[in-house]
Amino acid sequence: MMLSLQGTGFLLSELCTRHGLCLPPEARRHLLEQAPPDAESFTAAVFAAEGLERAPSDPDVYRDALALVRQAFADHARAHG
Repeated sequence: MMLSLQGTGFLLSELCTRHGLCLPPEARRHLLEQAPPDAESFTAAVFAAEGLERAPSDPDVYRDALALVRQAFADHARAHG
């Protein structure tokens, strides 16, 4: 289940604040308009927009970011399921 526009914006802000994954405005806008439908794709898209490879660039940041995104998707599914 895809995140809402509001949920996507909040998640992008959290990824920036907690993990330093602060997207440029055009990349942020693209994800807000066409958010990937699952946590893995969403996390990969954020890393790609940052110019980073997924896990190899920084496995700890990737793991922690993926956990945050998975939680956001789970919370959204529970609230809108």
